[in-house]
Amino acid sequence: MEVEEVVAMMRLFHNGFGGNGGEEAVRTLPESTYVRPAAVAGSFYPSDAHELRAMVDRQLDYARTLLRDSGFAKRLPQGAPKAVIVPHAGYVYSGTTAALAYALLERGRGTIRRAVIIGPTHRVAVRGVACPSASAFRTPLGTVPIDRDAERRAIAAVPSMSVNDATHAHEHAVEVQIPFLQRVLGDDLTIVPLNAGDATPVEVGAVIQALWGGPETVIVISSDLSHYHPESVARDLDDRTIAHIASSGDPTIRPSRACGAYPVNGLLAVAREKALLLRFLGCSTSGDDGKAALAAVDGRHADRPAMRDPDTPVVGYASFAAWEHDMQGSEAIRAGAGRRRAADGAANLPDHDDTVLPRLARAALEHHLGLAKPADPTPADLVTAHPELNRPGASFVTLTKRGHLRGCIGTLEAYRPLGRDIAEHAIDAAVHDPRFLPVTADEYPDIAVEVSVLSDPEPMSATSRAALERMLEPGRDGLILDDGRGHRATFLPQVWAELTDCHEFVGHLLRKAGLPASYDWHDGSMICQRYAVTAFDEATR
Repeated sequence: MEVEEVVAMMRLFHNGFGGNGGEEAVRTLPESTYVRPAAVAGSFYPSDAHELRAMVDRQLDYARTLLRDSGFAKRLPQGAPKAVIVPHAGYVYSGTTAALAYALLERGRGTIRRAVIIGPTHRVAVRGVACPSASAFRTPLGTVPIDRDAERRAIAAVPSMSVNDATHAHEHAVEVQIPFLQRVLGDDLTIVPLNAGDATPVEVGAVIQALWGGPETVIVISSDLSHYHPESVARDLDDRTIAHIASSGDPTIRPSRACGAYPVNGLLAVAREKALLLRFLGCSTSGDDGKAALAAVDGRHADRPAMRDPDTPVVGYASFAAWEHDMQGSEAIRAGAGRRRAADGAANLPDHDDTVLPRLARAALEHHLGLAKPADPTPADLVTAHPELNRPGASFVTLTKRGHLRGCIGTLEAYRPLGRDIAEHAIDAAVHDPRFLPVTADEYPDIAVEVSVLSDPEPMSATSRAALERMLEPGRDGLILDDGRGHRATFLPQVWAELTDCHEFVGHLLRKAGLPASYDWHDGSMICQRYAVTAFDEATR
């Protein structure tokens, strides 16, 4: 098919047509052997399996090379993302930009077995979020089963979810993601295909939460950006939308800025609740000849290629990725043992003796590793005995082995009960810190536990790096740096034990965020926040 024909078809899909699908929407999922056939093979992507496989592999190779040779991949968390936002236009236009996220997602091959794919509706509108009655989706690369049990559970739990075959029959936003997923995740993949129509961020977020799962599940949000503006205008509009998404801002993206605004806003709502950061990977437009521009290292805008014709109407594309355990804790060796180190102003502290929080973390670890004895208290028992742990709180749990870091994961903002936060982070630090292999039962006796409870972050009015360094209080301040473009990191106050100089402290944190240690600013563009910590540790075992 000629490029002009593809563009015409893309316009047709993006402008939308057809009914609202409301008459077909139901709240029960019938038994079905129906396999939804490929609707846009031959237009949005090749219909020949060999040609499609070769095209996807070329675009993945392009993305892998770009991420590797630029050093960009080294600035990202390890492991597979939990959620991605990817474009859904014809592969010749947006495939390379989508491949930036999929090249990272292939890290989860063998672990990720289910993809929840949420796209907008271009042809048949729906109210809320709709799944099909189909048992599988077919592409030229094969047939992918639908996790119908997961769909049934979500339908039962979320009032805004329904079944609607009409909106899925010819929709491309979900379909075009499946061949990429087939190539990077393999034959064990199942999917949950969803179309989000007129729905609030809370409604879409509730569906995402119901299907969130564990490491076996990835959330794939399908969305393009601006549509049919002159490229010079489109790039400016897209940069603003990218900055909003990358800062995990309020879920207020408008459909005029992103055709997948409903699913994007739903993910933003979940990201705020779970304290996830959506990292901007790269972008392009349909006028960029398939050349994707990576997120900048030392600036606020991507390094876009030169425009052939700034007045050409184009569609904008961008990719993002989010990791559940992005915010890593201090990598400094913990000094001292068997005492409580308090930082003035730390909020949400429990009113009890110093040993309960490490005991809670240990109880979670021992039950997870199968080491708990029948008489040992469970995490729930400890929370029941200390009801103040039901208050919201933010914590980091740090594990060390003979004085060396063995795992550290936490949350910067209080969004759930402190007791639950500590128990889950203890397990995450032992099992899901991507820098380390999981802690084993055999090495557990050598593991020491520290729990840090954080105050609410407060903004710092530092318009430059020099001003920030003058404001810092060594030994007390935890620091968060965020450039609003996907570079964000924190150091707990304990890091001051190793980095005593303010300039060195900030430089190492900038490097952790994926920026040069020498990075400087003078325009207030860097978002700076500080917080206090009260740390509860124990004698090294």
